[in-house]
Amino acid sequence: MERRLGRGLGTLLSAPPAPVEAAKSANPTTAAEPNAEIELARIRPNPFQPRKTFAAGELGELQSSIQQHGVLQPVVLRSTPEGYELIAGERRWRASQALGRKTIPAVVREDVTDQAMLELALVENLQRSDLDPLEKARGFQQLLDQGLTQEEVARQVGLQRSTVANFLRLLELSDAVQKAVTQGLITMGHARALLGLTDRRRQDELCALTVRRGLSVREVEQRVRELQGREKEQKTTLTPPPPPWVRDMEARMRLHLGTKVLVRNGEGYQGEIVVEYHGREDLDRLYALLAPKKLV
Repeated sequence: MERRLGRGLGTLLSAPPAPVEAAKSANPTTAAEPNAEIELARIRPNPFQPRKTFAAGELGELQSSIQQHGVLQPVVLRSTPEGYELIAGERRWRASQALGRKTIPAVVREDVTDQAMLELALVENLQRSDLDPLEKARGFQQLLDQGLTQEEVARQVGLQRSTVANFLRLLELSDAVQKAVTQGLITMGHARALLGLTDRRRQDELCALTVRRGLSVREVEQRVRELQGREKEQKTTLTPPPPPWVRDMEARMRLHLGTKVLVRNGEGYQGEIVVEYHGREDLDRLYALLAPKKLV
């Protein structure tokens, strides 16, 4: 699968920063020179970080490596009025904190936008330590909330648009199913199959059964089809036929308009009239019948 950094993001990690003065502890907003040691206490995590959980095992291994060899790759920061925010390297920062270190090697980048912070956090996790499906979905949604289209999000993180759309659909699942995905109790394939159920209560029930019995994705898909069939039968059975006056009204309008007409009447005589048309000419014909021009 093709993966690439979004426009301008690669330079944040690879290109050397412009020469700047060394960081001074007295002034938390002063930019740091390459690989300057920055106090951990003055660094805040990326507020746009899509990853919400960090595996204890991975952090433990990283701590052992840092204890033995130090932090080999500096973290990347941006300056803020309060100090610094992480652009990349949150696991190194967390592991260093856990070891009781006071400083960490870092480079500081200026003029990094919030959107770039989110994009880079997504890309870094996609390429180095995969996010769980829900973390990816929420990260993509954050980019959409900033005004990007699905196509633009896909291009920025180096994925197909359909892949991004599939992740975003997971946000339609019930809270219980989303939690099961995050905890690794079911796979994204299971979750996508459960999306076939619009009733979240049924999603929860089938999800619980999947976890309890260890159902495969194919078995879940089959059960979803069965439930969909039952729901369709129930709707057909429970929906009463329209009253005679509705049928008469539909017949008269169908005869007058020359096309299929449905009257959907609800409680308190509130509803809608649906008029079918087939093609532009048919639409223009119906438009002329329903809204004729006034004679001058």
